[in-house]
Amino acid sequence: MQRRHQRICAAAVIGLLAVTGLTGCGGKKRGGGFPGADGGSAAGGADAPAGLPSDLDLPSALPSGLPTDLPSGYPSTTPTDGYTPPAPTYTTSAPPTYNPDATAETTTSNCSYGENDGMLRYSITVANTDSTRSFRYTLSVKWTKKSDGSYMGTDTQYVTVLPGSSQTVTASAYHRLDTYTYFTCSLTSATKMPVN
Repeated sequence: MQRRHQRICAAAVIGLLAVTGLTGCGGKKRGGGFPGADGGSAAGGADAPAGLPSDLDLPSALPSGLPTDLPSGYPSTTPTDGYTPPAPTYTTSAPPTYNPDATAETTTSNCSYGENDGMLRYSITVANTDSTRSFRYTLSVKWTKKSDGSYMGTDTQYVTVLPGSSQTVTASAYHRLDTYTYFTCSLTSATKMPVN
């Protein structure tokens, strides 16, 4: 009978220890549950960090329901109401025209022959009648025998004349005459183009 009582007491003690262990865990939580809060240490890393209350429920993930894209309805870079800005317009003026034939602007003189050097000569004066532009003139001259129109020589001269100015050039060609001969000097072409 006595042994049976001891067995019951032992079972009661074991049950009491089990309940006390559970109570001890609960008491640990009530004491703070932090390393060093009740003289204990953090075992297995299960305790919360120091300085935070033990009964604070921290979120484990971001809250749901947050917007996942940018709000719509912002104005775009181009108008959507059908308005189109007018394109810029540019006006260009046509370059002033000119007559490339400069025959009317030329005057010839001194159709001659130099017996000492055997040179045929012809002087041409060019008057630029344009008041705003310079022109480059091309002047071609030909000499022929008056008796039969046979060729004696040609020359081409180039001259640039400023606006409203005039200039004289002399065309020349070598031709040795054996006897006294009549000849003619002819301005075969006179053209011009503006100088940029």
